[in-house]
Amino acid sequence: MQNKQRITVLINIFVCLFVVIILRLAYIQIVKHKFYLQKSQDQRTQIIKLASQRGDILDCQGNLLATSIDTYSVYEYKKGWVERKLSKEEAEKLVAEKPKERSIIRERKRVYPNDGLLAQTLGFVGIDNQGLSGLELSFDKYLHGKEGQVITEGDPRGRELYGAVRELEAGEDGMDLTLTIDENIQYVAERELARQVKESQAISGTCIVMDAKNGEILALASLPGFDPNNYGQANPKLWHPRFLDPYEPGSTFKLITVAAGLAAEVITPDSKLKKLESITVGGKVIKNSHAMNFPGSSVTVSKVLEQSLNTGVAQIGLMLGQERFYNYLKKFGLGEKTNFGLWGESAGVVRHWQQWYKPDIVMMTFGQSLSVTPLQLMQAVSAFANQGVMIEPILVKKIESQDKHFVKSLSQKYGRQAVPAKIADEMKTLMRNVVLYGSGRRAAIKGFAVGGKTGTAQKAKPHGGGYLEGHYIASFIGFAPLNNPRIIALVIVDDPRGSIWGESVCGPVFSRVVEYCLRYLNAVPDML
Repeated sequence: MQNKQRITVLINIFVCLFVVIILRLAYIQIVKHKFYLQKSQDQRTQIIKLASQRGDILDCQGNLLATSIDTYSVYEYKKGWVERKLSKEEAEKLVAEKPKERSIIRERKRVYPNDGLLAQTLGFVGIDNQGLSGLELSFDKYLHGKEGQVITEGDPRGRELYGAVRELEAGEDGMDLTLTIDENIQYVAERELARQVKESQAISGTCIVMDAKNGEILALASLPGFDPNNYGQANPKLWHPRFLDPYEPGSTFKLITVAAGLAAEVITPDSKLKKLESITVGGKVIKNSHAMNFPGSSVTVSKVLEQSLNTGVAQIGLMLGQERFYNYLKKFGLGEKTNFGLWGESAGVVRHWQQWYKPDIVMMTFGQSLSVTPLQLMQAVSAFANQGVMIEPILVKKIESQDKHFVKSLSQKYGRQAVPAKIADEMKTLMRNVVLYGSGRRAAIKGFAVGGKTGTAQKAKPHGGGYLEGHYIASFIGFAPLNNPRIIALVIVDDPRGSIWGESVCGPVFSRVVEYCLRYLNAVPDML
């Protein structure tokens, strides 16, 4: 009887266990089927994201400035990437070390065919083809495209199954960027700038060339540069484009002061100003950079620019007064970004006139106590080449999808009327006199009339007020041909040794670069 009871109990236990197992299997196989199926797949498969095919960056003639090529990456199942973006031979060598665990996956790698040409403008990308600086960052949403995915499978021991790598989801190509940059002009601008930076033993240099008619930037040279193909080997400070940053423009800014004085009618081209060795405002003594070795007790407005007299423009600033001078600075777009196409552009520093100290009114007349970016200055000076209307600079000409279904064209934008057309014509004549008779003689170009202005500015201390003793920024800005301007160019050399003057340091660079541009563009000479 007891044995029979024991058997019954055991049978009941086994039945209960069987029912539990059946219910558990039903729960796993039916209720949690998708969960465990996914878990099983996760244990034997891995999804690998692949960098997308970035769009190309081209110059205005269609020459490749940045593109992508096929490379080969090695992936080890359950361990991830071994190395990426290798040559086929390098990848095959790594796979041969562990042929059962590793496989080759084809990826695209960003390359820059011209090495360091236009490097700071183009920028560079990371290992996953994400934009990290320059145009690559600023236009990443267009260039990047959509990432692709592949799947790989392995056995329970973690060994990859033969032929297991297969495409899961194709990526989408990024869009192409066509720039206003001309590769040939860019090369000449960098070559001539590099030559001068080396001869002057300077820290750095900038040369910007712009089409005077439509604002298209033809060259953006910033040296020293780096090779974006190997950006990790360069000092990170070299990655940043200097033309985005503000600087005190020095005497090139006298063009803005004189134009404001003419527009406000506090002076005319025939006005005579006092010939002063110094002038004191708010306890600040303003002197000229050199002695005035010419007769008379007065100077013409043209002479003020030709000889770059601080005391002359200071008088114009005092005639204008703080509020009126400030309003003209704003008319010229100073203190505002140009938004020409790159992130990180500074707005410069132009304080409201109510925040000026007493000496600021005269300091600003010759480009101190304020700061502008190179492109702001070019935009302002473009008004003198275009009947008083500023031309906004642009860098990107067109954004286009691979299938040509999406095309975004970026055309010229005319800015505000900075000064009347009559004043712009008067400024042309005054700028021409600077090159004919004044400090701009070395910027002259055979066969073409040139108008421009030199600048030699003390370098402001990086921290705190005041200026560095014996350190200067030399510059020259101008355009040609004078009567029908085609090219505006600005040359800046930071901290030249030996000669510090804008005429001797930057004038020759301007002359060589702009002459090349005019002949390259078949501009009609306007001088015999």
